[in-house]
Amino acid sequence: MTDAWNDFRRFEEMMNRMFEEVWGRPGRRLLLPSGERGELVPAEHRQPSIDVVETEKEVVATAEMPGLEKADIKINLTEDRLEISAETKHEEKKEEKGYVYRERRSGSYYRAISLPSMVDPDNSKATYNNGILEIKMPKTEIKKKKPLKIE
Repeated sequence: MTDAWNDFRRFEEMMNRMFEEVWGRPGRRLLLPSGERGELVPAEHRQPSIDVVETEKEVVATAEMPGLEKADIKINLTEDRLEISAETKHEEKKEEKGYVYRERRSGSYYRAISLPSMVDPDNSKATYNNGILEIKMPKTEIKKKKPLKIE
């Protein structure tokens, strides 16, 4: 296992050097592809873990997105694609005699996936509870092929 871990570390270092040669030193805002279609998104975005389950009638996507408020999350849905993004900023400040305590946190999520079946975006529903986003998307009916006569 140690050899595999060392190989992985060497690969990571090689990739870091390559990115620095192409885009410059860390600290500069980088854009990296995300999702299957290669959209460019800022590199500091975290990709939430997503489970996608397909049943006979619907596709259900469940994403882990802890630390967010419902209003922070944006969902874009088409018949064949789901896109989830979120950005949050939090600042806490406490002042007591002799010191000031201030803490800032910010974070963002982005994930785009192709869906396994065509869905109906208009009748889809999303819920967010305890850091878990669940999106239920009813499948559209598959239309039967109709032969077309050539005139």
